Amino acid sequence: MSQNASSAILLAVSLGLGITAFDGAARADQALIRAVSESNVNQQYLVESVSISGVEVAHFRDSKLSPTLRHRLASLVGSPCDMTTIGDLARKLQASLHLEDVREHLSRGSSPDRVRVNFEVIHKDYAFDLSVPRFLYDSNQGWTTELAASGRVHQHSLSVGLGSNGDDLTERFTGFSTRYEDAHLFSDRIRFGIGIEGYHDLWNPATRRAIADQAASTNSGVAASNLFALYRTRRNIAPAVTFALTRELSVSFGASLERMEMEAPSPAGNDMSMSANAATVDVVYSYGAEGTEIQQRWDGRYSLRIATHDLGSDYEYSRHAVSLRYERRSGRTVVADRLTGGFIAGQAPVFERFVLGNSSTLEGWNRYAIDPLGGDRMVHNSLSYGYQFQQGTAEAFYDMGMIGNGDRMGTLRHSLGFGFRQGIFNVAMGFPVDHGRIAPVFTAGMNY
Repeated sequence: MSQNASSAILLAVSLGLGITAFDGAARADQALIRAVSESNVNQQYLVESVSISGVEVAHFRDSKLSPTLRHRLASLVGSPCDMTTIGDLARKLQASLHLEDVREHLSRGSSPDRVRVNFEVIHKDYAFDLSVPRFLYDSNQGWTTELAASGRVHQHSLSVGLGSNGDDLTERFTGFSTRYEDAHLFSDRIRFGIGIEGYHDLWNPATRRAIADQAASTNSGVAASNLFALYRTRRNIAPAVTFALTRELSVSFGASLERMEMEAPSPAGNDMSMSANAATVDVVYSYGAEGTEIQQRWDGRYSLRIATHDLGSDYEYSRHAVSLRYERRSGRTVVADRLTGGFIAGQAPVFERFVLGNSSTLEGWNRYAIDPLGGDRMVHNSLSYGYQFQQGTAEAFYDMGMIGNGDRMGTLRHSLGFGFRQGIFNVAMGFPVDHGRIAPVFTAGMNY
């Protein structure tokens, strides 16, 4: 037999063995699925883990995946493997994330009676979505609304939003925001994004009165005018590059090129515009642990903004902000604790100042009653307890926090409340603890 003939025979045998092995593995998976399907009556197989495209549910990051659906997926762990339930969750996952398809795969677990469930997602090459990220009513602050349209072509995405926000900052700002993102810049671990925003600003009468009082308390009012200079409009261009260091940890480096059209010239006679150009750093950490009975999650974020004259900024300051959150789920109960804090060193524009007393901090308080100018020091903690029903989650919460300026912190304030959450829809009633007086504040709407 010739050498060429021998090589051909060996190649054919190798291919045959490879095909046989692949076919054997496929048949094993099919046999496992059949065995699980047939055993649903006896419920003899338990789910050991649940993942989406190989990523555990606790680590899967997608803002469109609602907390309710995430919890339903995580709650499969430790329960009998029911193919009907798994198939239903696959269809809900497909609809929620606007996917081309979702396929359920089972593999053997660490013991003969356990299986691993993986939902393999197949993304569409093209996608378009209209959404309402926020539609919120607060009996103190009025309406906050945001409408968004987003499109994606492969790894490139573009979103455009319109809205009026009276909840987050000292001012109410109304206008547009747009953002482009490349989710694969040289690597899946590197993303590039750039946002462009333009807003018209409205000021609460309490803020204007506080600035007038500050100016009247000095000889010329120059210090107050410089520190609390009000603007009619502001525009921002914010490019950033994000590095996914690990599955849990990411770091972003960018810039914020903010320009404001002022209501009046500065006392030094400068023109009607000022800039607050800053370098930015964001560190985000997210980790989840799934057990058969208890699921836990830790989330943390640190944000830094540094504005200097070297960047062409009229303001010089640094702004530090930290947010930490812990959540524990056991059965139908959910306990969460969120700690936020920050401080500003130097002279910063008003939109950078911290506020308390809105839909997410010191619920029940009016932020203009706490400090109509905001503060350059802030600390806040919120503890909540929730019980899940089939229709949603009933919650009770306790908030405390204080805000201050310079080395002086303000009064420590407290609030209590309760609410009901169904997905992103939330209804809540907050009660400020204010010398025995009861003046509840009602909030309702959709808030991601």
